[in-house]
Amino acid sequence: MVRQARSEATRRRIIAAAVELFNDAGYPATGLGDIIDRARMTKGALYYHFDSKEALAMAIIEEGTVKLLGAFDRDSSAPALERLIHGSFLVADLLSTDDVARCGGHLLRVIGDFNSIAATVYTGWLEAFVARVVEAAEEGDLRPDVDPQAIGETVMCAMLGLEVLTTAIDSRDGVLERLARVWGLLLPTIVAEESLPYFQEYLARESMRHVPDSTSTDSTSTD
Repeated sequence: MVRQARSEATRRRIIAAAVELFNDAGYPATGLGDIIDRARMTKGALYYHFDSKEALAMAIIEEGTVKLLGAFDRDSSAPALERLIHGSFLVADLLSTDDVARCGGHLLRVIGDFNSIAATVYTGWLEAFVARVVEAAEEGDLRPDVDPQAIGETVMCAMLGLEVLTTAIDSRDGVLERLARVWGLLLPTIVAEESLPYFQEYLARESMRHVPDSTSTDSTSTD
């Protein structure tokens, strides 16, 4: 048990060092030697756990994905569309504040061109989004002419685009504000007329919770 605990502690040190370096310098510019130096361990110790930089990157992606899906899939008795909105804010918040989740998102974009893990992760995310939209449609909160697959793809594309845009132009500080604006534009196009005021009000509350300086989205109704 002691040996197993030490082995896991070593693995965690390697991952923590890699996350710091990948976030700071980027995946291509970081070598295994840099990670060994940052973790203050031997080359043999690193290779005992990870046989390549790509294997280490995949471990970070998997850990980040577990964190993000765990936040998105929290059980609730709330309406499905409410849970979709809330889950999207939780995911966006983690991508802004959690180093492992943020690093995993970066690595997916970097190694996705030559590793199938990106397709696996993104397919899983899309299925989760679409399932939530289907549930919302079954609950009667969506317009009857909307396509759940298209909505799920739109939400996912918006979140991926927001992450890339915010990282590029202002160091991730504005991702939650932009997500609130995306939902403010999307809700009137997909929500049933009788349900729209409720979800606009919910979005306003969710925006205030995650973005304290915000007031409301432009499309939010008032009592």
